[in-house]
Amino acid sequence: MAVEEGSALLKELTFQLAVTKAMLQTVELDQILYIILSGITHGDGLNFNRAVLFLAWDRRNELRVTRSEGPSNGEEAHRIWEGIKAEKLNLQSLLDRYSQKSSEPQHLTNQLFGFSLKLNEVRPMETLDAVQFELTDVISHCVATQKPFYVNGVEATYHDLVTGRFLTFKNFACVPIFLKDEVFGVILTDNFFNARIIRADEIRGLSGVANLASIALERAMLYRKLKEMAQVDGLTGVFNRRYYEHFLHDEFIRSKRLQRALAMIVFDIDWFKRCNDTYGHECGDRVLRQFAQLLKDNTREGDMVARYGGEEFVVLLTGENSGEGALSAGEKLRALVAKTAFAGFDAGAITVSGGVGIVYPHEDFETLFSRADSALYEAKRAGRNRVCLYASPEERD
Repeated sequence: MAVEEGSALLKELTFQLAVTKAMLQTVELDQILYIILSGITHGDGLNFNRAVLFLAWDRRNELRVTRSEGPSNGEEAHRIWEGIKAEKLNLQSLLDRYSQKSSEPQHLTNQLFGFSLKLNEVRPMETLDAVQFELTDVISHCVATQKPFYVNGVEATYHDLVTGRFLTFKNFACVPIFLKDEVFGVILTDNFFNARIIRADEIRGLSGVANLASIALERAMLYRKLKEMAQVDGLTGVFNRRYYEHFLHDEFIRSKRLQRALAMIVFDIDWFKRCNDTYGHECGDRVLRQFAQLLKDNTREGDMVARYGGEEFVVLLTGENSGEGALSAGEKLRALVAKTAFAGFDAGAITVSGGVGIVYPHEDFETLFSRADSALYEAKRAGRNRVCLYASPEERD
């Protein structure tokens, strides 16, 4: 018995050493996530069938699926495991294959793409003795209790409202990931395909990975913050055009996947050149900074504010899916500007014009900015200090 325990301990230490070494060699978030999940699912590691990582990364108050490792169905499971056997891959060689694996589609992640959980809405389950669980309740329980747990012989299901498909986990375990004493993420693992029972001592290994993940993710977060400094407009403190274009591309993909509309407001400060010419660039800069701050303070979490160029700003409304709703949001912001005293001017001296564009899932998302910009032109032509909603040439006629 002592020999078996010693062998198991040696395997665990070897596994943790390999994962730690791999993590220390990178600060790239996606590579760190790959290392974590590969270690959990590989036979030389913790040997779980699947692993899913939920993180509150970009939207700090909301858990979303960030990456997964493992098959989404039995056929894929057989193909993956046979491939590992044929190539005689050990854990270290698998970790070294990140560049090759990173481009492969993540079917399991895609099936969980619509999952979201607000951290301030989590609650523990009354009992773990149930016939079936909802996946959202399982993750919520882990965050609320801040403790790892596992359940054998019972299913946890997730219903994708977009595709209508169900995803099932069985013989599953959850462990929290902490960042500065707060739960920042959750690792979910299961043994759905081989039905292997999870043992209590395996939670120690999972918790060890979660601790390593916490350290590595904190390093990655610091690195990302340094990168984001290059993505923020130095004068106004909102995102710059380069980052806006990157963010917009990601939202295009997300909106297509969720089959929902995407809306944008483009704002332009009225008669800004006259302000600069009359009162100087220092005064103009103060107006730009105050206007940018007003936009940041009065948009929702998840919306994105960026300086597109000069006195032109964009607000991407990630949670708005109707033209009327986006127009209402733009009008509220315009009205706030009209009531605000900027850079020593009287309230109402500085105004803005805005254009609202919206695209629907069946349309070309690349037209979003041009629609909003066209609506902005209409607002200026109509006298400024107003917000217009894009209308097609047919609608205008």
